Parts: sequence; structure tokens; C-alpha cells
Amino acid sequence: MRPKILSTIARSGRWLFAALWVLNKNGKLTCHSTWASAERDIDQFELETRRRVFSSGEGLPGRVLVARAPMWLPNLESETNFPRALFARMSGLYAAFVFPLTGSTGINGVIELYSDELTPPDDDLLRLAGALGVQVGLYLERERTEEELRRQKEAAVTASQAKDRFLAALSHELRTPLHPVLMWACSALEDTNIDPEMKQGLQMICRNIEMEARLIDDLLDLTRIARGKVQIKLQPCRADALLNHALEIVRSQLCTKNLKLSVDLRASNHQIMADPTRMEQVFWNLLKNAYKFTPPNGEVVVRSYDSAPNRVVFEISDSGCGIDDNLMPKLFTAFEQGTRSGEGLGLGLAICKAVLEMHQGKIKAANKPNGQGAVFTVELKTAPVQGILIPTEPKPAAVSSRKLNILIVEDHENTATVMSKLLKRNGHEVVTASTVRQALDVLRTTPLDLLVSDLGLPDGNGFEVMKELSKISDAKGIAISGYGMEEDLERSSRAGFSAHLTKPIDVQKLQETILQITAAA
Repeated sequence: MRPKILSTIARSGRWLFAALWVLNKNGKLTCHSTWASAERDIDQFELETRRRVFSSGEGLPGRVLVARAPMWLPNLESETNFPRALFARMSGLYAAFVFPLTGSTGINGVIELYSDELTPPDDDLLRLAGALGVQVGLYLERERTEEELRRQKEAAVTASQAKDRFLAALSHELRTPLHPVLMWACSALEDTNIDPEMKQGLQMICRNIEMEARLIDDLLDLTRIARGKVQIKLQPCRADALLNHALEIVRSQLCTKNLKLSVDLRASNHQIMADPTRMEQVFWNLLKNAYKFTPPNGEVVVRSYDSAPNRVVFEISDSGCGIDDNLMPKLFTAFEQGTRSGEGLGLGLAICKAVLEMHQGKIKAANKPNGQGAVFTVELKTAPVQGILIPTEPKPAAVSSRKLNILIVEDHENTATVMSKLLKRNGHEVVTASTVRQALDVLRTTPLDLLVSDLGLPDGNGFEVMKELSKISDAKGIAISGYGMEEDLERSSRAGFSAHLTKPIDVQKLQETILQITAAA
């Protein structure tokens, strides 16, 4: 746009060359753009102009900056403060007109016009230059502001992308060591001869790993919500069943603090259309808050009731210290914490609000009238009872009766060992590899039915292995990774994987996935 301005101004008179100078942050005038007529060879003068930087009072642009007024120079040969005089003479330029550009905060640039004729001053042009200088100066100011806004936006996008990469990497590093522990514990629980005390301990391990995984999910969910990438899969479900499952996860923490739990679900209809995983996440976050802020020997109360036709309310209250008045307005803002100790990440309530809004639900918080504790209220729209599927008890993990030749590609030794033992126990032939190179060697020498591969490997990634497998076999692939963002799942699908499981994975989930993707093979 700036060269077009120069061209328009220069062509309005018999000018052969024009230059636009912009005042930078250091108070120097730099040449931003030039225009030259095709009638004459002015290359040398143009090159010299573009490389110049003028201080206040230096050269023609610097002199106008100081004078703050247009200057008509009818004979450049007589000018002593004109560093480009030699190049002007070589290009046949003998006269000039220079005027300042003025924005809202003062002069922000200068325009030079050069002619090959010794031209006397033009009073009309001098008067016009004042108005023209203001118009162009304001345009430059607006353009600079827009450019700064673009730069800031790009910086914000870059920072956001860096944050996303950091959270994804953090998620991967936190999930990976949990994976073999969860698989081993869940597998050990399948032993019918296990000692009852040992069984309780293993169940505690599984519950706590599930809690840790949910905390990691909170980190990623916040990013998904901010980017509008959270997708919910609505289906008929019972909200009371989801609440009870969340209660089972936190029950051991309630017992540890000797908290009294009172549950009174009196609502006439708990049937809702919701994403079960997301709704359970809401209940879990609220219950986690309740036991976290309740002192030992306190009480957590959970109840439901009908608030209006086709609406059900769940209320979770505690006997803690309540919510500070100055925190209440920003309670559902990410990274705000409801405790002076700074405990927790401050993500749970922000995620709860976002998830409930996606379900056309509401959440609000208040302190008890006596000041002893907080009350969180969730309101949801109910669904007709007819046709609603009532959740049944989880069925034992289905195991593929077909003997499979499986390649596990995993550089985390403990994970590879546990997965290999579990799959061998189910009757499969299992080979392991810890690098892309080792995996490719196996592909070329061993017929396979299934590839189970981590995505992050020392010498490459699991996508390379899957793509190579697709060239030589119809075998299926399961990607296993600590990365669980939507783009990770999409990339796995494009590479040819039939499924993408995010660590930590329990035995039942792995077995169900293997059965599902190999059933039709």
C-alpha cells in the first residue's frame, strides 16, 4: 500500500523519484519504500537512498523532521546538507520537495519527491502538502497499530502453541510410569485366589492411579476447552449411577480423613442425556473439592431433588471453612484456588462449568448460612424415562479366543514387560522391540496379526512402524501413548492405526480393544 501512495503522489506532478521515510523507535528515519519513474535510470540513487538512515537534522529528511514543515529545494547543487548529492547528480535529479507526515502524536515520517528540472517553489503544492502529510501520517499510524496488533496476536498464538506442546509433553511424562503399575494391579485383581487384604490394596492402587490420570486429563481438558476442541457424545444415562461411581473413586480418601458421608438421592428422575465420562468428571471434581477442604472428622453431604419440571439438582456440601468472599466471583476461573494453602491446580471448577454448559446445565456455589462449609449445586435437564438404558454392572473383560502373533514396540522397559506377560497369559505369541529399527527387523521376518506400539521411540516414532506394516500386511495396529490430544488421535488414524489408547491403560480396556479390532480380521 505504501508504494502505491508514493506512486499516486509522484504521478500527480512531474516527479521522477519518491521515497517514504518512517521514524523508528530510536528516533531515526529509515527508508521504508521508494518509487522510480521508468523514464530515467535512477538505480544508483535509489540504492543509496534505501541503505541510508538519517538522524534528526541530517540530510533532507532529517532537516524536515527538525523544521516540522515542508521544504522546497529548487536547486540541489547548492545544498550543503545533502549526503546523496553525488548520486542525485549521476541520476539527473536537480530539485526536490520534502514534507513531513503527521499523526496524532506528532511527526512519524517524511516523503521526498525529486525532479530533473530546476523548479521554482509551487505555493499551491506547499499548502496541499500540509493536509496530505496529515492524511498519510494518520494512515501510517493506523497501519503501524494494526501491524503491532498482528504481531501481538502471532506472539500470543505462538505462546499458546508452546503451552499446548508443554502440556502434551508433561502429560506423556506423567502417564508413562503409571501405565505398567495400573496394568499389573488390574491383572493381579483377576486372580480369584488373592488374599482379601491384598485385594483391597490393589484396588486402592487402581483407584489412585485413576485419580492421577484424571488430574492429568484436567490439564489437557483446559487446553481443549480453550481451543473449542472438546466434543461430547450424548447418550441416555443415569446421573445417580455416574455420581455413585465417582463416589467409589473418592471413598478411600473420605475414610482416610474419617469423614462422614451422607447420600440422599430423592429426585424422582435421574435420567439424563449426557456424555457419561464428562458428567462423571464433573461429579468427581466436586467430590474431590469437598473432601479436600473438609477437616478430619467433618462431613460431606450429597443429595438430589427435583427443582422444576424436567430438571434435577445435585447438591454437594461440606463442613469446611467455606469460600472466601473475594474468591467467589472468580471461583470458576482456571487456576483460581479455593484455599489459602495454594493446594491443587485450580482447574477442576473451570472444567466443571464448561462441561455443564455444553450439557445445557448450570453450576453455582455458595457458603452455608452458618459459614461452616460450602455448597455446590448442579442443575441438569432430565430425559424421559422411556427408552433409557439403566447401567448394569461392568462385565468381566472379554478376551480374544483367537491366538494372535503380536509385536509390542515400547521403549519403557517396565511397560513392555508387563504388557508382554499379560498378553502371553491370554495365549498370544508376543515379540517385543524397543526401537523403530528393531521393530522393522521383526516386521520383515515375522508374520503378525497385531501391532501394539508406543508412539514416542528413541530413534523415531510408532507412525513409521505402522506405515511400514501397512505396506506388507493387513495386520491391525493399536497406538499407545501418553499424548491424548485430538490431533494425536487423528494423526494415529491417518498413519493406519485402528485404535489409539492413552496411558495409563487398564487390562480390560486393552483386551476389549484387541478383541474389537481383530474380530473382523
